[in-house]
Amino acid sequence: MNLFEEEILKPKKKKGIQMSTLIIIAIIVLFLLCFVILAAILYLRGTILTITLDGKDASDLKSILIIQEENKVYIPIRKMGEYLKYETYNGDYIKLSEDPTKCYIKNTNELVSFALNSNIITKLVEGQTQQIKIKEPITQINNELCITAEGAEEAFNFEFSFSTDKNKITIDTLSYLYTEYSNYYVKKGYVAIENETFENKKAIFDGFLIVKGTNSHYGVITINGQVILETKYESIKYLEETSDFLVSSNKKYGIISKDKATKVSLNYDAIEKVANKEEIFYIVKESNSYGVLDSNGDTIIYPQYTKIGIDVTAFSQNAVTNGYILYDELIPVSYGNKWALFNIKGEKITDFIYDGFGCQPKGSNATYGVLQIQDYKLLVGKQGEKYDLITTNGEGLCKGFILDSVYIVVNAGIENYYITYGEQNIE
Repeated sequence: MNLFEEEILKPKKKKGIQMSTLIIIAIIVLFLLCFVILAAILYLRGTILTITLDGKDASDLKSILIIQEENKVYIPIRKMGEYLKYETYNGDYIKLSEDPTKCYIKNTNELVSFALNSNIITKLVEGQTQQIKIKEPITQINNELCITAEGAEEAFNFEFSFSTDKNKITIDTLSYLYTEYSNYYVKKGYVAIENETFENKKAIFDGFLIVKGTNSHYGVITINGQVILETKYESIKYLEETSDFLVSSNKKYGIISKDKATKVSLNYDAIEKVANKEEIFYIVKESNSYGVLDSNGDTIIYPQYTKIGIDVTAFSQNAVTNGYILYDELIPVSYGNKWALFNIKGEKITDFIYDGFGCQPKGSNATYGVLQIQDYKLLVGKQGEKYDLITTNGEGLCKGFILDSVYIVVNAGIENYYITYGEQNIE
């Protein structure tokens, strides 16, 4: 190659170098532009609240949830209830009213009631009343009764999380969680996740699953798969308030704790959980006799009696829902055909002198029976066709069965108690 040819080629080589530089610069600019666009998208996503319910978009919940300063979330109870297909009502569920400071919601599994400024929500589940304490009381915002997100988890049986970094709210309902865990653990070799009772499903919220093995018996695992109870029991029921398990084997029942400790030996023909405002008790049946245990499994009334508790369905106007523990401290106990009262310590505070408790008068539809006179904490005791009023100490206020009847008359929504004595009516 001669010198002339080399000189001609030199400019072309320089031009090639410039073109490569331009391409590299363009790639860098394009990369930076993509980075900026991606950062902008992520920023915009972070500033726009997203909500999912059971893994699906639920953006319409933005119009329901109330987010205040420091990302504190309040939930209007009735609006959320309607969104989740509950029936919702103002007032109290026992004594019906349109009181806007109270409301209740219900579905096929439970009924939940709320009251303004109260940090107690009351649930009626499978015929049992539960009182659940929440950290912050029910409040009123825009004329709506509202509950915090934490309280709503208890009320609506869902898990609620708010990622402030991602500006995302996630709500997972019990039915969704049950399905997800069930699908996962059936693939792991279990026949099923037990779902016969609503209370058993709720064990998920405490980190437990009741599983059915290939031997058709039941056990308990954690949601992470750790075995708590082996699959060797004929039945298992989760006891939510104590996180214990009511188990059966060979048609005998007992109670085992989440720590695998036996709290009540499998010696009983039946066990039923009951509660007052603060404590859990168990009605036990042994050889057709009944007694009472405390939450630790200790006996407070030996199983030697004919029956524990009374039927309170006829006294709905009295707003009594627990026939096992009246006024949260009196336990009606029968022996043969007679009744007595014990306190929750297991002490007998009356003799077996009553034929029953409560008075059902004959007469107008506007007249209601009386079991309790709430304002004075009195219980109506019956002997033959006469009545006495009993204090929570077991004392007969009338010093004998001298009353002819005790009843309620409702006039213009106001309850009036009447006592008939001889030919006199005492209001």
